Amino acid sequence: MCGRYSYTGNPNHVTTRLGIESIPSKPRYNMAPGQQAVIIRALEGERPALDKLQWGLIPFWAKDPSMGFKTINARSEKAESTASFRAPLRYRRCLVLMNSFFEWEKSGRKKQPWRFLMKDESTFAVAGLWDHWNRPDGAVLETFTILTTLANSLVGDIHDRMPVICPPEAWETWLDQKVQMPASVQPFLAPYPAEAMKVHPVSDRVNSALNDDPACIQPIAPPPRQQDLFSF
Repeated sequence: MCGRYSYTGNPNHVTTRLGIESIPSKPRYNMAPGQQAVIIRALEGERPALDKLQWGLIPFWAKDPSMGFKTINARSEKAESTASFRAPLRYRRCLVLMNSFFEWEKSGRKKQPWRFLMKDESTFAVAGLWDHWNRPDGAVLETFTILTTLANSLVGDIHDRMPVICPPEAWETWLDQKVQMPASVQPFLAPYPAEAMKVHPVSDRVNSALNDDPACIQPIAPPPRQQDLFSF
């Protein structure tokens, strides 16, 4: 599952293609569930726009907001048949902006974090779903989840799942609320090509959500037995 990622800004190629304005946001080197994150969505009758929502989808019908920590990811192949994600898949899709995501490799008693990113280190857009939930005090809480798919060959060396990275040609259709049939967006929910990505190990600073600084994404020397991950 995708439980941490980074978004350090510079979404220009995304916002330019979609014709939207940027919003101020500070660099996030270690985004964690329960935190506010930058997404793109199109509200009914409106053009796509940047916004900030809380990570961890709370369905509109939920009685307890704590379930959001159980729904930070949604399996793309099961979203249509899952109560929490069925309506958002049809009516409330979004794009989650990232520069990289992290996965952990278990080695004995320790877990080594790895950072996956584009070869050109550009911002990319991940398929997401959002929903709104009414607090007891009447305030509205808007939240999102990240869709996952089977891992490509690069990510698969560490984990069997990866975020659904949307290619640019899919962005407008994915955000279009008039496109409500799941079959119409299913082709976008495929593993991203491994040859377009790279990976490097990072320090265990990223293990704690309290750490959110450039050191979380800096490469460290890989253990000798893991050198084959750098063959791409």
